Amino acid sequence: MHVCPTTRTTRRGRHPAASVLRLLPAALATALSAVLLTSLTTPTPASAATQATYYVAPDGDDSNSGTITAPFKTLQHARDVVRTVDDNMTGDINVYLRGGTYQVSSTIDFTSADSGTNGHHVVYAAYPGEKPVLDGGVQVTGWTQHSGNIWKATLNRDDKLRALYVNGKRAQMASKTINSAGCYAQYNVPTPLPSWAWEGGQTCDGAKYSLSDLPAIASHQDDVEIRTATTWTTAIVGVKQITTSSDGANRVAMFQEPGAAIAQGAYNGNFQATGTQTFMNAYEFLDKPGEFYFDKSTHTLYYYKSSSDDMTTAQVFAPNNVSTLIKVAGTSTTDHARNITFSGLTVEHSDWNLVNVAGSVFRQGQQGNASANVYTRKNFHVYTYRNVDLPPAAIQIESADGIILQRDTVQHTGADGITLANDVTDSQLTGNYTDDIAGSAITVGHPQHVYIGDAAQDPREKYPVNVEGVCKNITVTDNYLYDSAVLFQGSSPVSAYFADTLSL
Repeated sequence: MHVCPTTRTTRRGRHPAASVLRLLPAALATALSAVLLTSLTTPTPASAATQATYYVAPDGDDSNSGTITAPFKTLQHARDVVRTVDDNMTGDINVYLRGGTYQVSSTIDFTSADSGTNGHHVVYAAYPGEKPVLDGGVQVTGWTQHSGNIWKATLNRDDKLRALYVNGKRAQMASKTINSAGCYAQYNVPTPLPSWAWEGGQTCDGAKYSLSDLPAIASHQDDVEIRTATTWTTAIVGVKQITTSSDGANRVAMFQEPGAAIAQGAYNGNFQATGTQTFMNAYEFLDKPGEFYFDKSTHTLYYYKSSSDDMTTAQVFAPNNVSTLIKVAGTSTTDHARNITFSGLTVEHSDWNLVNVAGSVFRQGQQGNASANVYTRKNFHVYTYRNVDLPPAAIQIESADGIILQRDTVQHTGADGITLANDVTDSQLTGNYTDDIAGSAITVGHPQHVYIGDAAQDPREKYPVNVEGVCKNITVTDNYLYDSAVLFQGSSPVSAYFADTLSL
């Protein structure tokens, strides 16, 4: 259990990742949890003059007028209606979401057109005493016994599944720990260098294993992942094919390229083609309670139930291909989304299928929650961190100011929780609760912000000159952060990169 203490940072440091983490004794943590969770139950917008009030409900209709007796059905429609009346505001515009589940099948975007004006806020808040849930997942029902403790159900999805939740708890990809017998074949970075390579080099193109350790994989070998770890982070590469060596002595796993080369070439925490590895995501590994495997061709989801699981009544959810559920973003340093508040909302079940470069999937934890996306071998300081990027967050904020997240819940994520990535100013994260976050719960800033405006000198910079901006005057207080880095070890509960005046 991780809790963010209250500290203050007012300087931009040389080191790219500054994180905050404090472990509390169990009794104190339990007491703090009770106090904070009690404070989350009845969120209401700050008292202010009101220009208009709208209501949204899961059983509403977007053709309604948006009153409490005739509510809208979707947050997106309420946002679009607000756009018609927010140009010259005379008071706050409040949108109350009634309790229940709102399915999110694509990112809900808030832009500069959704801003509060004349110093007023547009407030999206839970109706007092109720719990609206913005859900990026789908419920999986119709479970039947497949074999022994393995049960199965149909899931309408066409790609790999990396997360599953059974009765509110995260299940694990079916896995097996194996010792590699060494490199198999070499991969040479092409010349001339492609866009994903800033240096030349040679890495392992695959690895070999004992036939008794690595079983033959019958189907979807390209869904298999291999994870290796260092003392402070992990790296994951995708598998292209699993075969048997020509002499029949070894099983061979060929890696997806160029992702595997990028993960191996990284200066810190690079993927290890030798030594102890964890293979994940094959039916042949499904042998422990709490594990799952998804066959994308038959749309069949398998789950190895524990003794306490009753699959006839279990509440099972799978994410539905949405990595970011809410995004608040303007387009430049002069076009901000501003003065928007989210209060008392629950955001859950985001998805992520790792970094994808040229069709290969991987994730190499370079430092904190930043991961490499370019082949290099030198220290990332040499490249001014341009060779690393951040994963998506369930709530992503960029090019914005005056954004408030208060008493919201973010949980069960495929990547990060809440990220204020670029040019976010005068904004607050107060009294929020995060749980079961795959990476970092809260991130402020970007590793490439060591220098601002240097894209004119190097086109490899992520943000153009008129877009890049340091995050400034950010307050992160009284947030309860529980179970971060559950998939991507090495990610800090709070990650901060070159922020100016960050109060924690």
